[in-house]
Amino acid sequence: MISGRIDFGKYILELRTAKGFSQKKVAEKLGIDISMLSKIEHGERQVQGHMLKPLAKLFEVDYKNLQIQLLQQKIEEEYGSEPYFFEAICQIKS
Repeated sequence: MISGRIDFGKYILELRTAKGFSQKKVAEKLGIDISMLSKIEHGERQVQGHMLKPLAKLFEVDYKNLQIQLLQQKIEEEYGSEPYFFEAICQIKS
């Protein structure tokens, strides 16, 4: 878990199991093999950006929120240990 947020792969696993979908079904929808999906769910591989829209549609979740969650995790994993990380983030203007 990163700063109280769920790991993205674990989130995908929870969505999949909550819907009762098999790994095979989800992997087919994403155009990947089952072992790749398993690695994503266990945090060994990252979800790729092009997978977000199919995931959002399949799990009936908001695409924007899904993308924000993934970006937050990626940014924090990459730069979260930097001493001025939070100050830098606060200075970013949208």
